[in-house]
Amino acid sequence: MSGGRRGLDWPVGIALLIAARPFAPRAAALGSLLAVGMFLTTLSFLITTPGVWAADAGGFPALSGAPGQFLIKDLALLGISVRTLGEAWQVSEQRG
Repeated sequence: MSGGRRGLDWPVGIALLIAARPFAPRAAALGSLLAVGMFLTTLSFLITTPGVWAADAGGFPALSGAPGQFLIKDLALLGISVRTLGEAWQVSEQRG
């Protein structure tokens, strides 16, 4: 794979691990745990990235259009990752 596309490897690998839940629930739990870490990292950009909060709208909690609204989707994806982690963990415990 070309050097410019390496950043795509992690999310695709994580997604494949999560998708493996029907036949490999422990791998799916690992993928979900990695996704939780990834989305927590990107959500930290809400705090550290300048211009996320719309100053013309009073700042926090008004999100700016470009970085703020783009990053906020990761909040929902974090919740989904936590849920898939719980489901995969439960299935792996049942299977032993």
